[in-house]
Order: sequence, then structure tokens, then C-alpha cells
Amino acid sequence: MDLRERRREATRVEITDAALTLVEQRGFSATTVDDIAREAGVSPSTFFRHYATKEESVLHGDSLFEADLDRWLADAAPEDVTLPALENLFRRSFGRLAAESADVRARLMRVRRLLADDAHLRSAAYAADAMAMCRLTDRVAEILGDSASRGYARVLVEVAGSTARVAYDAWAEAVDGGRDGAAADPVALYASATADLRRLVSDLPDVPDEGRSPV
Repeated sequence: MDLRERRREATRVEITDAALTLVEQRGFSATTVDDIAREAGVSPSTFFRHYATKEESVLHGDSLFEADLDRWLADAAPEDVTLPALENLFRRSFGRLAAESADVRARLMRVRRLLADDAHLRSAAYAADAMAMCRLTDRVAEILGDSASRGYARVLVEVAGSTARVAYDAWAEAVDGGRDGAAADPVALYASATADLRRLVSDLPDVPDEGRSPV
């Protein structure tokens, strides 16, 4: 990340911290974009240069993962688009999480608690996740071309994403429960989730040819 990107990310974090503080104090519906901008010490126009909506400012997506994913998609050939390749992207993301400061981890937990308490924010998070998975599925299907169906692309993306969500939830529950060590190691928890996936798949019987979906 170059200096300009670091400054941009720092501003995004300042806006998100302001949004979290105000929403925790007042509730989401009683907090406005103007309130958040004022608390963060930026103009409303600066707010909208960094976030399209108030919801986004609270949720604060993982820009490093998104950049990593975009680079991979830009260079990937059809034979590169596999479950292990997607898992490597998520593994790097969990590695970054393991190396993050206590402040960053605390911010993630604040977001999680707000999602548990606010139905609108929770719906916004689900919608954002669904849209991200849909865009990724479209891109994967485009790369795969005629070598696989869109259904295959969707299964690939959804399985990889669901496994990552299981690991993230396990990490957040461990942190919330005051556990540490391996029990709260995001990399170890992701490794456990991917191992569970392989155990699940290994237990499946072969699908007869007549039951397979056409490409």
C-alpha cells in the first residue's frame, strides 16, 4: 500500500470510528451522515468520497482483501480458478487479521455487536455480502467461460465464502468469550474450517451420471 492509499485508508478508519461511536451512543436511525462527518472532522463531500452510504461507513469493508481479489481475478486463467486458489486468498486475509493491532480487532468486534443489535444494519450487511458474492460469481463465470456452468461458479464462490464466514464467526465468538491462543487464532480457525469442508466432501457418495447437471 503506497502513501496515498495509506492516507485514504486512515481517513476511512477515522470516519468508521466516528460512525461506530455515534451509532453506539444514539442508534443507527438517529445518526446522520452530517453527524458522522462532523465527528470525524471531515466534510460531507469527503465522507461520500470514501463511502457511498451511512451503512457502508459502519460496516467498513476489507479493502485489502478486495484489492488482493481484484489482482487475482485480473491475472487468472480458467485453470487457475479453483477452490484451493480462493482458499489461499481467504488464508492471506486471515493472516492479516492475525497480525492486526488490538484497535483493529476491537473495531471489528464493535461492528459485530452493532449487527447483532440493529436489524437494519444486519440486513445491510447481508445484502452487501450477497452482492459481493454475486459479483465474484459473475467474474469467475466469465473467466471459466465454456469450461464450466455458472452454477459451478456459484457453488465454488459460495462454498469458499461460507467456509471463511464459519471461521470468522468462530474467531469472533472466541474473542467475545475471552479465549486466547489457538482458540482465537484466525489462521488456525480457518484451517479447521477448510479441513471440516474436506471431511464433509469426502463423506459424499459419487453422483451418478444421470444426476449431474449439464454444463
